[in-house]
Amino acid sequence: MYARLSRFAGLNPERVDETVRQFKEEALGDLEQQPGFRGITVGVNRKSGQALAITVWESEADMRHSEEIAIRAREQAVATARPTREPVVDVYEVVVHR
Repeated sequence: MYARLSRFAGLNPERVDETVRQFKEEALGDLEQQPGFRGITVGVNRKSGQALAITVWESEADMRHSEEIAIRAREQAVATARPTREPVVDVYEVVVHR
């Protein structure tokens, strides 16, 4: 399995709830329908203005195939949340998943 970690910093805490709502309504369904999708975790730290999203994929090819949708989801989140920094995206091979 593979995971994509998207990290956001410099978020205005007052915009976090709206950004999460928009993600659930507009992007989450598209991700869930992609071949090889195995799950997502989204977390926020309102005090520090940080957030993360981790998607898990059955294969590296599945993860790569979903890249266009992931880019759109990040662009939507940035447009709504207006962070002071660009998101950072990392890719990992998953060696333990329960």
